Amino acid sequence: MSELIINRANNTIDSKDFLKLTQLHMEFEWLTYEPEALFDLWCLSENIEQKSLIEHLIKNFSFIDGRKLIEASKNLSNQIESIWDLKPANTFLVATCGDDKPDGSQSIIQILKNKFSVNWKESNFFNSLPKGANEISDNSNIILVDDFIGTGDTIDRKLKYLKETIKKRGLKGVTIKIICLAAMEFSKKILDSLDVEYYSVHWLKKGISELIEESKRETAIQSMEQLEKKLKKQYHGKNLPNFGYKRSEALYALEANNIPNNVFPVFWWPFYKGGDSRKTMFRRI
Repeated sequence: MSELIINRANNTIDSKDFLKLTQLHMEFEWLTYEPEALFDLWCLSENIEQKSLIEHLIKNFSFIDGRKLIEASKNLSNQIESIWDLKPANTFLVATCGDDKPDGSQSIIQILKNKFSVNWKESNFFNSLPKGANEISDNSNIILVDDFIGTGDTIDRKLKYLKETIKKRGLKGVTIKIICLAAMEFSKKILDSLDVEYYSVHWLKKGISELIEESKRETAIQSMEQLEKKLKKQYHGKNLPNFGYKRSEALYALEANNIPNNVFPVFWWPFYKGGDSRKTMFRRI
């Protein structure tokens, strides 16, 4: 009996692949949001090692849906209000977003608004860093809010801007802390050097370097390199961030938000090497 082949465009998968893809779709609901994307990603692979790597990355992916986001926001408000024991009279949550472009930090600010006790007001929340930095007063607690910390470069830059603005304004008695929904564990090296308290609900490991046993790691690295060679090196002036920005190897997405470029580009890079577009699980603008 001939082997069952399922065709789509120039790609084929056999019956074993079809069963595996079906199992993954059943196990991880977020894969069903873009049902063709898993197929396209699977067809990018040429051997069992590459398929095994894709399966491993999917199974270790941290996808924060609406329910998980609500739970995480409660953890964040509890950290501020109960553990840090900060009061609404002089505490302000400030999104790390600049004025010019919206980002995920604003999503977290928005959902945090109704997670505090009734004494907290809308005036305790700022939707952009420049606005918050220029309106807070002496003896304030400033909580920098972000959705995701990857390498730590961005939060370092945002903190420097905030401190410089505070200094220029001559403010006294200002305390700064950082909270985020998720962060890469390797970013702790930079976070520790910032000399401010920080808190993340989720701490994430690198998808290959930290989540695959050492004896299998080199094969996995080679498999990802082979997969990424099939993607276009540049589009819209952006270079393909191999293994994610600065090789972050991140496996993280917040539902309905722009995916960080720290994530392996096979999950979101929209073009094949030849220039044809591809279906992706996530999008980034």
